[in-house]
Amino acid sequence: MQGLFSAMPVDLSRIDLLVQYALLVAGEGDDLFERQLGPIHLVKYVYLGDLAYAQRNNGETFTGIEWKFHSFGPWSNTVHERIAPALQAIGADKRTFESDYDEKSDWFRWSVRSDDLLTAKERSLPAAVTIQLRPVIRKFGKDTPSLLNHVYRTAPMLEAAPGEVLDFRLAVKSKPKVEAGSTTLRMETLSEKKKKAFKERMTELQKSVSTRASRKAGLINPVKNARHDDIYEDGVAWLDQLAGEHFTPGEKVAEFSPDVWKSTTRKGSDVP
Repeated sequence: MQGLFSAMPVDLSRIDLLVQYALLVAGEGDDLFERQLGPIHLVKYVYLGDLAYAQRNNGETFTGIEWKFHSFGPWSNTVHERIAPALQAIGADKRTFESDYDEKSDWFRWSVRSDDLLTAKERSLPAAVTIQLRPVIRKFGKDTPSLLNHVYRTAPMLEAAPGEVLDFRLAVKSKPKVEAGSTTLRMETLSEKKKKAFKERMTELQKSVSTRASRKAGLINPVKNARHDDIYEDGVAWLDQLAGEHFTPGEKVAEFSPDVWKSTTRKGSDVP
């Protein structure tokens, strides 16, 4: 199924380029600790580079990678395997940290700082990639929870279930349609003087509405001396009873139907 949603074969040189670019952008940071990225960060930034490219190229990715929904979001073994050789090629520093878990292998963090090399790599990448990827790397850096939350909300991820191949055609940006008689077009036909007068009038109306609303609104005075008598206690007990039995302390397991991955609720913009 390689290349199911890509119109080109996998290009290892492009994977290396994105890995190197991501670490070089992170290297612009002032804090040495913040400049160090791990494999999970680099894999996700390559994914976001592919996503940015696909948005402007009819769903075709920059690397040709077949991305899958894994436990930590979009994943590619090919990208993961290219991290070490790609970063060794630009002389990046590698630090090893002992894992906090006996069953887990050691952690790796890479860092490199070179303005000249960053400029060269950026010139080798399409503007469609760099214009979106650079601010994302600067925003999230090595903040793993925030970065994972960001990639989980991307269009290909919201349409997939664990183990499925991600469809980058879902990320293609469509231009908003403007109807011929819309307010936007009518405003564009006005002179600058009329536009200014219109905006001033709208501001006056907004202030007027706000003033009337504030006059009508009123706060209800709270009860000064609330009674905590038997009637109150009985009422509280009755409300608690409606809530059902109390949970007993201890570990709990929540089970969800596999259908949740394809639910419309998951695709909402307000999904946590």
